[in-house]
Amino acid sequence: MEITTSSISELAWRCEEFLDERSEPLTVSYPGSLALCILDAIFATGSHPKAVDNVVDRYIARHGRDDGAKSLRYSIAAAGGADNWARTEIFNLKPASTHSGAVLKAEVVDRATRLMADHGIDTVDDLLTAVGDAPSIGRGASEVARTWRDLPSQKSGTSWRNLLMLAESTHFEIDSGVTNYLAEVALPVSEVDCEYVLETITAAADLLGIDDRVVKRIVWQVAHRRILTKRTRGDLMLHQYGADAGAAVGAR
Repeated sequence: MEITTSSISELAWRCEEFLDERSEPLTVSYPGSLALCILDAIFATGSHPKAVDNVVDRYIARHGRDDGAKSLRYSIAAAGGADNWARTEIFNLKPASTHSGAVLKAEVVDRATRLMADHGIDTVDDLLTAVGDAPSIGRGASEVARTWRDLPSQKSGTSWRNLLMLAESTHFEIDSGVTNYLAEVALPVSEVDCEYVLETITAAADLLGIDDRVVKRIVWQVAHRRILTKRTRGDLMLHQYGADAGAAVGAR
């Protein structure tokens, strides 16, 4: 599919909402705490961003912002296990899936910390070193990635990719969520492939004057609803079609 200047401008405009006045990203990341990365990555799937923020904030209130995976595991053990930790510390009893008998997300978090211990990983730097340049899933994926996907209800790999984004890894692998989002951004709206996604992201980053890794993180977290736009349908129409469209929306 041909990349148009309209599509590039559209993606840049959408990304601008998640940049501050210094063009620093307003995305979610925890480069100083693997504990927070694990919590957010697992609770984010299928949850409203506010619910995830609440879990993370409750953990921070008790333990601070610098914990590694080991400290997270100890906090769960000190509470008497994942079930009691979910009830008394993070106040979230959401199951890992909608299937009958699914374990709590808190249990998945506990198992994830044990997985990290098995691989000698405690910090974000440990994680990034262990992952290296290997793809996050599929052939050639690291052993850590493969064992993560063996955790309950984590087979899709979405939470693993969440984890890498939260750790500010350079990994960016395109899934259906990303292609669907870029298809929505494309003008005219159309199906897109991986080449289109990467080229459009690079062009939008150039237009904004920022690193393409920032745009990739924004795209991933918007596509997977970790961060939500505050712009209205009217804002979108005004941007795409000009003042006449904005007036028409306002008159309804």
